[in-house]
Amino acid sequence: MIDEQEFKQLKSDLIRNDVMTKTVNLRHIDVTPDGIRDGWIKVQGQLVPVSRSFFSKLAKTVNVNSQLATSFMKNDDEVIYATLIKAIKQYKSVRADAAQQEYQLIADPVHKEVVNIVKGSSGGRLSMETICDISEKILHDNPNISLESAASLRGNTQFNFINGDAIKIEGVGADEEFNFGFTINTTPTTTGLELYNQRLVCANGMRMNLGRGAIAGNLANVGEKFNLKSLKPGNIDQFLNQIKRVEAQGFIPQGFKEAIQQTQNTKASFGELESAIALIMQEFPDKESAKDYRKLVTSYFPSYASSVERLRANGLDVYQMNERQKSNIKTGMSVWDVVNNLTFLGSNNNEFNIANPEGLKSRGGKLLNKAITTGLDLQYANLQTF
Repeated sequence: MIDEQEFKQLKSDLIRNDVMTKTVNLRHIDVTPDGIRDGWIKVQGQLVPVSRSFFSKLAKTVNVNSQLATSFMKNDDEVIYATLIKAIKQYKSVRADAAQQEYQLIADPVHKEVVNIVKGSSGGRLSMETICDISEKILHDNPNISLESAASLRGNTQFNFINGDAIKIEGVGADEEFNFGFTINTTPTTTGLELYNQRLVCANGMRMNLGRGAIAGNLANVGEKFNLKSLKPGNIDQFLNQIKRVEAQGFIPQGFKEAIQQTQNTKASFGELESAIALIMQEFPDKESAKDYRKLVTSYFPSYASSVERLRANGLDVYQMNERQKSNIKTGMSVWDVVNNLTFLGSNNNEFNIANPEGLKSRGGKLLNKAITTGLDLQYANLQTF
């Protein structure tokens, strides 16, 4: 838990290091071969330094295959990349209205360079100072709510609050108790709410939004996720009132028990397992850390290697399989095991230097969410006929 003194220091650090954003029209951004080589773009005629990864993110944002864009730059084909971006700008200026052409440039104040670009304006993003002030008010007005954790990475910030009363979930395990709460989640363009919980047996935190899960008949009257659309006073009041509404239902997501039972009783598909491992690998900070891949798989996802061997023995190459094929292959781990390993690595000190642990908490929640929304890959495998 974060105490009052720690929060004061956290607030100071977050405000000082919060990203700077600028709303621009796509036509105001100029990309040149020299800029790609030397690390800059022009914004309304002014040279602006950018990070090495910026150009692949720009490509992805305007719907260009990022791997293709990266290959252009690796092969000294910067002219092709620059020409492609110019053509997209011209097309969008004709086909899209002004609002659809708005983008956010996101700058790191420490390194003084633009590190990302996202579509849309920042009309619904509260300032970091305002978010901290709201958090202080929540903690002051609700003695039973604590700030369990907080994290920030390049404009994406999470404040995870939990209720101090542990709740036992019957029928999902003898030791399964949870603290429920909520997350104030910011991106470079939005501020919103998600539900949050902590599994007490291993201190795993999870961000989630079970929403209106049609599969489990979960038709909640109270929406579990809320995003500010703008910073008008009425919308901010709605944001604060939403916290009161989810608190009134104990912060417990509708269908939470059913989701756990389904994930406990369903084997993870090879695709679900592979996606979890890939996500963690993306959060390794550098190539040196990525050498721990074998340790990660052996320690937390042992069914991956055994599944690869089983497929190989049957003449199948996982590198040649598509996502649909992988989603139909059963592994030896339950989906609940995968969820817990994701959230454990995202919530606890471990042997891996994970850059963005909050991303693992979120992915764990999304995987659990599948059980009552779209359905787990193998959730209905027992109904198959042969």
